[in-house]
Amino acid sequence: MDIGVLHGWPIGVSAVFSAGLGILLASSTSWWLADDAHAAVLAKTRLYRPLPSVILGIVLAAAAALLFPDAGVATDIGSVDRLLLALSLGAAAAATPYLAVVDIVVHRLPDRIVYPLIGIELLTFILGQLLGKSAIWALGLIVGGAGVLLFGVLYLSGRVMHARTMGLGDVKLAFVVFGVPSLFSPWAPALVFIIMMFIAGIAALLAAAAKRSLKATTIAFGPAMLSGMWFGSVLGPILL
Repeated sequence: MDIGVLHGWPIGVSAVFSAGLGILLASSTSWWLADDAHAAVLAKTRLYRPLPSVILGIVLAAAAALLFPDAGVATDIGSVDRLLLALSLGAAAAATPYLAVVDIVVHRLPDRIVYPLIGIELLTFILGQLLGKSAIWALGLIVGGAGVLLFGVLYLSGRVMHARTMGLGDVKLAFVVFGVPSLFSPWAPALVFIIMMFIAGIAALLAAAAKRSLKATTIAFGPAMLSGMWFGSVLGPILL
């Protein structure tokens, strides 16, 4: 391609898939939240709006597919790879607004969103490895697994030392947060980590300033992880 982006049809597939999953999530809030008290809190906040969440997911999916590079690791990408990539990006984009808002409001990353999302990403990575011709899928599996291992170690270290690090939901989400960017560039996950820690640090400082206490400060790490995932994905091939 002379403009270095995906062909039009994967962009459309990614957006449509994100729209379908987003609508499904919007219509099943009580099921995936699985907590009446949290559902009541979520219903009262202005942050959670199903329709804007669906639209944001579509925009994220289309933008990520549009900016996916046809250079470097992706030079050998074929039609099957493009289809699977569109599904991978669409699923991650659809889930992002819901996960981010719920984590901000009730400090949870619902398993009924996270586990299916991991399943979709894992399936696309495996099918890509079996049916596609690009090397990005093996990299996604390896880096996604390494991300879970890294965050698992940090989580266990925090528990042992009785220090605030991250939640178990963050550990699970790490597979997606690091696996998806590795499809864009082998170095993108490193940028993802830097960006997410920067965002989390800024959020922690702002929260501490508002409470006038650093010790009493807790932040939702999921939004920082998800923001880092998308920024790192699209910036990785450009900056690294």
